[in-house]
Amino acid sequence: MDFELKRTYKPSGTNGALWYDGSLICHTIELPWKENQRNISCIPEGRYLLEKRITHERGFHLMLKNVPGRSWILIHPANDAMKELQGCIGSVMKLSGTGKGIHSRKAMHKLLEAFEEVQKENELVYLTIKKQSNMNIIKRAQQPTPKFFKKLRTAGLILAAIGGAILSAPISLPAGVITAAGYLTVGASVLSAVSQVTVEQEETPPQEEMNHNSHASP
Repeated sequence: MDFELKRTYKPSGTNGALWYDGSLICHTIELPWKENQRNISCIPEGRYLLEKRITHERGFHLMLKNVPGRSWILIHPANDAMKELQGCIGSVMKLSGTGKGIHSRKAMHKLLEAFEEVQKENELVYLTIKKQSNMNIIKRAQQPTPKFFKKLRTAGLILAAIGGAILSAPISLPAGVITAAGYLTVGASVLSAVSQVTVEQEETPPQEEMNHNSHASP
């Protein structure tokens, strides 16, 4: 099983999330995609061999091997892609903007720990880079709703039923009660709708198979 880097491309930078076996390891920052031009573009999507290395300047970090048209592509701590990167991948714990993030050294430490655990069971460790897929209606219907939002959805349905019962009551009720029931029904509908579109996307990222030597550009 590979590490997976799922990217979101924007004109001013590239943000990503780095996963292994369904668990989020850290986030990433990179330069924007500019046709794989040296020093100003992130690297192409594809499957790359990962190697651990150490230098006096950066300490322990990871290197991607056999990147088409590029060399010395590393994963290392960085907080601002435009200022600190020339094609490498910066590790961050939290994104703070496009191509920007914080707690980069903590993220690198966490990634190295995960790499070492995977390396114990695999002679070779790979990173697959791909675009984060957008979820359509069918995929959304197939995704699980988080437990908390399931409870909110249930509460919304109950409140909507109460509001509807008050509004349709066969007896005359005070105007204030009718108004409150109307607000209750609307609020319950919004609550149910928000709960329905919330998914556990980070906990269950989509898995896609890629060929060993594929290097498709975004």
